[in-house]
Amino acid sequence: MHAAAVSRLAGVFAAAFGGEEWGKLLGRWHDLGKGSERFQDYIRRTSDPDAAENENTPGRIDHSTFGAQYAAKTVGQHFGQLLAFCIAGHHGSLPDATSDEELTRGSTLQARLNAGPPRVSPVVVPPEDQNAPKLKLPFQATPVRAIASFEIAFFTRMLFSALIDADRTATEAFCDRPKSDERNKPKPSVSDLSVILDAFMQKMESDAEPTPVNRIRADVLKDCLAAAPLSPGFFSLNVPTGGGKTYASLAFALHHAQAHNLRRVIVVIPFTSIIEQTADAYRDALGPLSMLGLIEHHSNIDPKKDTRNNQLAAENWDAPLIVTTNVQLYESLFAARTTPCRKLHRLARSVIVLDEAQTIPVELLHPTLLALKELVAHYGCTIVLCTATQPALEWRAKVFEIGIENVRPIVRDVPALFSALKRVKVARLGKLTDEQLLERVAAEPAVLCIVNTRPHAAKLYDALAARTDGDGCYHLSTFMCAQHRREKLAEIRQRLKDRKSCRLISTQLIEAGVDVDFPAVYRAPAGFDAIAQAAGRCNREGTLTKDGQPILGCVYVFDTATPPPPGLQRSAAQSARELVAQHPDPLEPSAVEAFFRLFYWSQKDRHQWDKPDVLGPLTDDFTRPEINLKFRTAAERYKIIREEQTSILVPYNEEARNIRDHLMLGHKVDYAMLRSAQRYLVGVHDQLLKQLADN
Repeated sequence: MHAAAVSRLAGVFAAAFGGEEWGKLLGRWHDLGKGSERFQDYIRRTSDPDAAENENTPGRIDHSTFGAQYAAKTVGQHFGQLLAFCIAGHHGSLPDATSDEELTRGSTLQARLNAGPPRVSPVVVPPEDQNAPKLKLPFQATPVRAIASFEIAFFTRMLFSALIDADRTATEAFCDRPKSDERNKPKPSVSDLSVILDAFMQKMESDAEPTPVNRIRADVLKDCLAAAPLSPGFFSLNVPTGGGKTYASLAFALHHAQAHNLRRVIVVIPFTSIIEQTADAYRDALGPLSMLGLIEHHSNIDPKKDTRNNQLAAENWDAPLIVTTNVQLYESLFAARTTPCRKLHRLARSVIVLDEAQTIPVELLHPTLLALKELVAHYGCTIVLCTATQPALEWRAKVFEIGIENVRPIVRDVPALFSALKRVKVARLGKLTDEQLLERVAAEPAVLCIVNTRPHAAKLYDALAARTDGDGCYHLSTFMCAQHRREKLAEIRQRLKDRKSCRLISTQLIEAGVDVDFPAVYRAPAGFDAIAQAAGRCNREGTLTKDGQPILGCVYVFDTATPPPPGLQRSAAQSARELVAQHPDPLEPSAVEAFFRLFYWSQKDRHQWDKPDVLGPLTDDFTRPEINLKFRTAAERYKIIREEQTSILVPYNEEARNIRDHLMLGHKVDYAMLRSAQRYLVGVHDQLLKQLADN
């Protein structure tokens, strides 16, 4: 019964990308090994309800190897091995085909296929499955071998996802009917969400003051709705900060999904510091439908918003609207473990909105862009490259040939839009000492100063607070826990609204789409893209006036005594410095394009676009009988955040202190407590952790 249920579900899930027959076979064969004498004896002896799970745990019995062997033998050649990868990994992770290391060689697919098979009763295998079924790929693989290999590896991972979700869903239906019923509550459709959003947008437009900025936002929305009927594929939405991108992009996505019978919208945001801001905006727009229609999936979610439905649907993204992070999406595209892979099949036939699309790490560009192209080419997706600067991911002849081709702009006249939304000017101040910088900042009634390091921000804040008696002085950095930052931002916004003095010293975290509006901004040396993001915090609403006439806000770019930290920040600032003579205004679209050409695209050594060599383990010429894809190795190499950090709980308020006391007493830690604790965690690197411990 279980195999039949998994077969049906896996077939349904894989049908979204043309793999229905593959999914059905995986479902029927994934547990064939449970018919072995050893496994049956184990089941009879154990009272463990999870006996069939976590095969690698000491004492558990491997039942997936037999199904993998059966698939490889019955289907034969390469297709049989693709099925074998999925079955062998369905209680752990997709394995590597081979390994050169003694420690990992035994867990590879080839080692398991070559192992002696367990004795299994013949009745375990249905008669209809004892002959090789006819299978074919649901797409025509490209003639380029390396890309064809990536396509087949990607297809295998999608099949694996369909199997994992089907297996867990069927098991839940049998073992935990109340939970299964909760998961299967009827959810609103994409069309339902679209209707509610349209009504919300119409009311918001009618209630808005007839300012130039609001008229431009209305025009952006019209362009988005006009582009929605266009055929699926790649789109760009290049709208300056404050141009209404958050709601307009969702309106395009929902209308486009409705027009082409796509299943869901996935909004991907690079920074956890603004994901809640976006999700809250969508909740306001969608009202009660957001309860079952919107899933917020990231690590810092407020426990009050992490409802039971949110927890369940975050496991497999079964909802019409998902709001998630770069890390969650991109690392899942290359994952090997069952949990992150479970949701992957839900990407098929979706609209994926990549907010601030240019934030993909340069060293992972090649594999990431290949994955995005694959989703559009073979999985029925539309991808919107959403940015407040210039498109950084598009193909450029002889400069950026790994870029994305045939990207259609949603906004009809991007240069005119950038010109119309010009609300700031940039002034260059040269090198300033900290004392000179503080004099200027203290003289401004409302000002934002952004520097490149946390120690510099803390030092400036302390000096500024001493100079001004702390009146209206604020500081933000990632060394503050999320709840602390959230409360300070609320205070800052209120002071700005009340036109009280407000001087904020911050690291670059403020540039990540945080919704604040200062009349003046100071920015330490940075790339043109970061300067553009800083400018988005200046005169955001275009309300600055003098003698009743609108005026521009000002972004002051200054140099510091010490350069930015080594790595991407320093090289971006150096690229910007090289371009200043030709492009004195870094906010001009031509200047941003020149910056990306120099910093982002002109990597003479192509290995810089896949520095950890993610694609190497996913490359095979398929000329040998044995496939040599290495899923586990590729997953280990693809990391958006490469530097490991240790999370420290900060006893910031009474709730955090209660959590601390609970932990110190050794009491049980449940899911709700872990979620609550997220808002009070600060990540630190090993060197600082040692320093803190020494102190």
